[in-house]
Amino acid sequence: MKQFDIALRSFADVQDFVEIATIQPFRVLVGHDHVWVNAKSFMGLFSLDFRKPIHVRANCSQVEYDSFRVAAGKYLA
Repeated sequence: MKQFDIALRSFADVQDFVEIATIQPFRVLVGHDHVWVNAKSFMGLFSLDFRKPIHVRANCSQVEYDSFRVAAGKYLA
């Protein structure tokens, strides 16, 4: 499992990140502390606290991970 942090600041950011996560061919989770939700779920993301960085976990190969980080690059915290 690979992990990086993102910061989402607006409704449009959430919408865009969900689209980025949805096209990934592997499972993507987002959360913090003990709360983790499916990153491909718009409603799931809105259950999180956006005042602090959100951890992104991806169960994928290194090549897939690198590509995903590039796609999500504008949200990296």
